[in-house]
Amino acid sequence: MYNPPVSLAYPASSGPAVREKPLDIRQLFRFLLSNSLLIVTLTVLFVAIAVIYVTFTPPTYVSSAQLMLESQKATAADAQRTLAEESLVEGQMEIMKSAGVLTAVVESMDLSSDAEFQSDYLPIADSVRSMLSDRARTTDTAGTKPSPEDAQENYTIATLRSRLWIRRVGQSTVIEISAASSDPRKAALIANAVSEAYIAQNVQMKSQAAFQSSEWLAQRVADLQEAVFAADRAVMKFQSSGDPGSQFKLTELKSVAETQHRLYETYLQNWSEAKQRISYPVSDATFVSRASVPIAKSQPKSMLLIAFALILGLSAGVVVAIARHFGNRLITSAHRITTEIGIPCIGEVAQVNRGKAKRKLSPVELLQTGDLAGKPGTREWFDRDMRDLRATLGGLRRSRKANLIGLVGTEAKAGATTLAYNLARLAAASGSKTLLIDASVTNPTLSQTFGEGRAVGLMEVLNDSRAYTDFISRIDRRFTILPIGAFRDVTPGERIGSDRIAFSFADLKERFDLILVDLPSMPESSDAKSIAPYLDGSLIVARHGRSSFDTLAEIINALREVGADILGVVLNGSPHRKN
Repeated sequence: MYNPPVSLAYPASSGPAVREKPLDIRQLFRFLLSNSLLIVTLTVLFVAIAVIYVTFTPPTYVSSAQLMLESQKATAADAQRTLAEESLVEGQMEIMKSAGVLTAVVESMDLSSDAEFQSDYLPIADSVRSMLSDRARTTDTAGTKPSPEDAQENYTIATLRSRLWIRRVGQSTVIEISAASSDPRKAALIANAVSEAYIAQNVQMKSQAAFQSSEWLAQRVADLQEAVFAADRAVMKFQSSGDPGSQFKLTELKSVAETQHRLYETYLQNWSEAKQRISYPVSDATFVSRASVPIAKSQPKSMLLIAFALILGLSAGVVVAIARHFGNRLITSAHRITTEIGIPCIGEVAQVNRGKAKRKLSPVELLQTGDLAGKPGTREWFDRDMRDLRATLGGLRRSRKANLIGLVGTEAKAGATTLAYNLARLAAASGSKTLLIDASVTNPTLSQTFGEGRAVGLMEVLNDSRAYTDFISRIDRRFTILPIGAFRDVTPGERIGSDRIAFSFADLKERFDLILVDLPSMPESSDAKSIAPYLDGSLIVARHGRSSFDTLAEIINALREVGADILGVVLNGSPHRKN
């Protein structure tokens, strides 16, 4: 059997407390099924975008080389040694990305003339990174712009930097240098070239440091040599003087001479080591593994992107469906009426798509089918829902002792008149003596269809007791329709509200088992507010997909303000429901 769309959850209104059914998997499934078209559309859209991206995006290959830095030989505590290693690694990683290293790579591989590094634009993230890192290098201290050659070189360096990823492997001193390119061989060459350029710069830096150290040590060795000669001469001179009483002075001179000798030998050894480092410098980094040519592309990852797009599309579809469901103020769910408004929805009447009728239907036939015709089974669906609504209304009548009931629509075409007529017809067919009163001043459809040739109507019965007596005397059927009658300045609602009428509703209740009153819709007339307080209860008829929750809430509040009793809401014009 068909189930209407199910809302997930709604905040409770200020009306009477309504017990909400807990959300189960079947409700969730029905909600997803009712929004399947939206979810599938967004999913297909996201997947199509991913497929287009994967199809037209050039493949990117990534190759990696690994270098191991010489660890610190300090004998400090473990915490201090770890901090020193971290500082060393971070500093060397920055050197690897420096302009000096990358310039050497650009020149050795002639990347300035490579089409891959001469694009007209960089990705946004790379452009920002290039702007922040190269701004100081693109202008000199005088603020002049660089030459076209320098600008091209700076741009190539920025592009190369955007295609490099340098990271530390775990907590070790191993650094991984990864390079990306559309050519797998070029990716490996760039990764190796960056590693070699870093090693070469490191060697050069150590050679320069050793050269500067050698020059300083050479000066110190020369100075210490003079000091050694001077100390030796002082000892020899004191010994030749033949002063045996100054033994302590001789010891002191010998001690000074020995100290100068040790200093001289130490600095001489350091000077020799410095000269060796100049002639044969050793880098602080060695290759763990060189970059090799990748056999598979790294980007874009086709299956991963399509899977991600599928998940993202499904998620977006569900989110949009929920947002649309909660944001839509039109009534599309009977369950939502109960949970949000706080008034039970006692029934739904199916809406059938209009079709071309084989013949023009009479007004009575239109009322009997709810202005619907054309497709096989429409009458059966309509009658099934009306019988279900009549049974529910019968239970309410017994529990609430309500035999005088009004039907008011949320708008002009909500279908209150059609429901009132069919409920009265079914009640009469079941044996109940039924009266249907037309009190709709704005759209007296019942009076136009059944009131022709009748001199007595509702207005006449309200104004003249003899007309009421005449009307009662002519009741000889189980189903009686009282048209609205003639009115001008005073409507039935205003007349009933004055309490100066020729009969009371209590008199009618004694003569009829069920009395249904077709009231005008609230936006069109205030008669419903005037008549509803005199009735045992009122049914509000809302139109599926047309009536809004705000309008329904306003009508309920307006009727409650005048003391009317609301029996429930009927949702008319619901979509197809199949067994």
